Amino acid sequence: MPPKRYEWFLLPGLVLVIGAGVLLGNQMTAAPAAVLVIAEVTATPGAVLPLATATPAPTLTPVPPTATPLPPTATPTPPPTATPPPPTPVIPFPASINGVASADIIGLPPTVRRRIAMLADLGQIMGRNPRAFSRLGDSVIENPHFLARFDESAYNLGDYAYLAPVIAYYQGSFGRQGVAVRRGLHSWSVFDPLWAGQGDCFANETLIACELRLNNPSILFIRLGSNDFGVPDSFDKAMRRIVEYAMNAGVIPILSTKADRFRDPDDVNNTIIRQIAADYWLPLWDFDRVAATIPGKGIGSDGVHLTTFFAHDYTQPQGFQTGYGLQNLSALMALEAVWQVIQQHRSNG
Repeated sequence: MPPKRYEWFLLPGLVLVIGAGVLLGNQMTAAPAAVLVIAEVTATPGAVLPLATATPAPTLTPVPPTATPLPPTATPTPPPTATPPPPTPVIPFPASINGVASADIIGLPPTVRRRIAMLADLGQIMGRNPRAFSRLGDSVIENPHFLARFDESAYNLGDYAYLAPVIAYYQGSFGRQGVAVRRGLHSWSVFDPLWAGQGDCFANETLIACELRLNNPSILFIRLGSNDFGVPDSFDKAMRRIVEYAMNAGVIPILSTKADRFRDPDDVNNTIIRQIAADYWLPLWDFDRVAATIPGKGIGSDGVHLTTFFAHDYTQPQGFQTGYGLQNLSALMALEAVWQVIQQHRSNG
C-alpha cells in the first residue's frame, strides 16, 4: 500500500510533533498514526504546503516480565511530629473608649489622610524631626497632668498595649511642656510676642514660632478655646491663622475639642474647632465626645480643669472615669492614628 499523504494549511512558522499531537502555528491537532516530520515553514500566509510523506512508526517488541519478583516495599517510618511553636500573642486593639468608637475620637477620612501625608512630606523637606511633637494651649494641657507620665516607666496601658510603640517612637516629647503652653492663653495671644518674651525665645518672637524653632516638631497638638469665650469671630480667625502657620511650617496640627462649657453654654467654640478641622482636612481629636461618657464630663469644681488620674494605670476603673485619665488615653490614640498614616505613607514610597 502506498504511504499516506497529508496536506496542512499553515501560517509561516514551525510545525512540531509534540507527543501524540501536532502543533500547527498556534493550534494543537491530533497526530496521524505515523510520525510526521516537517521542516520550518517559510510559505506565505494562506499557502498550501507541499505534500509530506508519513513514515510508518516501527513496531515495538514488548518487554518480557521479570522472572524474580520484586521484594515488598518497606513501609517508611514517619518522622516524629515536631512540636509547633507557641502562637504569637495578639495585642488587643480596643475599638472604643467607654463605648465611643475610635473613629469618633480621631476621625481620619481619606482627605485627612492625604493632608497628613502631604504635610509629612513637606516637614521632611523642611527638616522637621519626625520623632518629636509639641503642644500649644492653655493650662489644661500643662505638665504634669497631660501626657508627661508616658516619658517615665510608671504607667500601665492595660488593654491598650497597642499604644506602646507610639510612646517609644515619640519618647522625649511627652514630658516636654515647651514654651507654647501658658495658663490663660487665648488663641489670639499665640501671635503676641509679649506672651513669648521669656526664656529661650527671641525678642519679638511669637509663641508658636519660638516653640517650632526650639523643638522642631513634626506634629503639634492644639488645645485652645476655654479662654476665648464670647468672641466667636475672633476665635475662628485666630485659630485659622494658627493652623495655617503650622501647615506652612511643615507641621501637622492635631486640633482638639474641649470638655468644658466655661462661659460657652452653647458650645460655640467646639463647633468652630470641628469646622476648621473639616475645612483644612486636618485630624480632629474630639475629646469632648469621650468626656461626655462620665459624670460631670470629668471636670473639676472650677468648671474648666479636669479631674486627675496620676496613676496612669488603665487596668483601674478610675482611668476611664476621670478627666485626665480619658484625655491622656484618647490623646495617645489620636497620636498613634496619625503616626500610622505617616508610617504607611512612608512604606508606600
